[in-house]
Amino acid sequence: MTELQPRCNPDGVYSVKRACAELGVSFKTFRKYRDMGLIAPVNPQNRYRPKFSGQSIIDCWKRLTTL
Repeated sequence: MTELQPRCNPDGVYSVKRACAELGVSFKTFRKYRDMGLIAPVNPQNRYRPKFSGQSIIDCWKRLTTL
């Protein structure tokens, strides 16, 4: 995970690949965070192409840095 807060736009919408890049984690680690409930997609009905808000990426990073 990156030490610096992600610089993504809080109002933006990001793919899984981009969200992983912003957090500095692998896809497997990102899936673990999602299973733990640290981050949720903005379109939960679409299992195959989930999208994540920039604010949820930032919130996930903040939760992980306080653990």
